[in-house]
Amino acid sequence: MDNTIKKPKIGLWLAGWLVVILLGVDFYNWGEPPRLILGLPDWVWFDLGLILLTSLIFGLLSQHQWEDE
Repeated sequence: MDNTIKKPKIGLWLAGWLVVILLGVDFYNWGEPPRLILGLPDWVWFDLGLILLTSLIFGLLSQHQWEDE
């Protein structure tokens, strides 16, 4: 197995996960009253988007990093 090919990919995956973690901190909404979107607070929709983004990143990670040799 050639590890030199996978090293740049690891940095890309770590950057993606770091973005998800940073987006998980709702810093731009601190001190603001929650707005309702379709009857739900806006943070619910934001968390739903983060869950979908996390699922997408993990799906791509599992397809590309754990390929059969």
